[in-house]
Amino acid sequence: MEGLIFQVDSMYELPSLKHKAIVAEFKSAGVAWVNAYPSLMADCVDRWGLKLLGTASAGLPMNMIHYAETREGHPVVLKVGVPHPEQKTELLALLYYEGRHAVRVIDSDDKSGAILMERIFPGTNLRAYGFRADMNEAIRSQVSIELMNVLPVSAAAIDGLPTFDEWLSLAFSRFRNHTKSNDHFLSFINLTESLYAEIKTTYPETFLLHGDLHHENILRDDAVGWVAIDPKGVIGPKIMECGRFIQNFIEDEIPSATSLGDATDKEIMLILEERLKVFNNVTGFDQHHLAMVTFIDQVLSTCWSMNAGQVVDLRKIKLIKNLLNDV
Repeated sequence: MEGLIFQVDSMYELPSLKHKAIVAEFKSAGVAWVNAYPSLMADCVDRWGLKLLGTASAGLPMNMIHYAETREGHPVVLKVGVPHPEQKTELLALLYYEGRHAVRVIDSDDKSGAILMERIFPGTNLRAYGFRADMNEAIRSQVSIELMNVLPVSAAAIDGLPTFDEWLSLAFSRFRNHTKSNDHFLSFINLTESLYAEIKTTYPETFLLHGDLHHENILRDDAVGWVAIDPKGVIGPKIMECGRFIQNFIEDEIPSATSLGDATDKEIMLILEERLKVFNNVTGFDQHHLAMVTFIDQVLSTCWSMNAGQVVDLRKIKLIKNLLNDV
């Protein structure tokens, strides 16, 4: 929740870029929510006795994140967005975490799509700190990988959240039914389904997973250490939590690379192999199984993008697939 931009005179105004993103995503429901935004904010301020201080530049364009203080001077964050299913699963996951290695929810309002949370200080995300191969093992063991072990909660008594099986089934069914033939990507989908079946057999116990635990969703809190934000909320094998981190922001560890397109295949593979070793050391999960869940997560993420009509480069999937034979 870094990137503070003081806009005290326009706290009840929705920036034009946010306006456009919300309407593009939610159509008529988005228009209605945008029109109601000033009164929604006024209600939140009155309901929780808030003094608005500024807004954050981070986060998805469909959400507004406000820094504020309560009447007692307690620092908080107010996150508001159009009510939708993924927002509800985010809130439910945070409530189940109960502030344990994740940001704590103070209160919420389902009707308006507002969530009031404790503020994290300094709130710098892990990507800003870096995750380099030259960091010593002790330091790397203290960073976000520990969250893969301690954040998941046993799902034995948890209801109301989707399962990883459902994520895969819905995404892949939509691709098969509505996307023009892409035999190459279909082969990746078929392999993913086979790999996930093996993961479920090997790791039958299910957990509440964050589902999007990458570098930008892990913030530094001076009091408690690394804290997770913005969970998607999904039920699945604990090892599935690792894939999203391993396959994200690889370019950050490659000198002079500003995007993955600037890196060679060899450079990318070296980073992936190094991450598998570190995750194996910290979590204890088998490196081959970690490569499997990384491939599964990358194929799922790519399928979501393709289903949304985006043009996607399959290069990273192909490289991660090579890991399955190398580890």
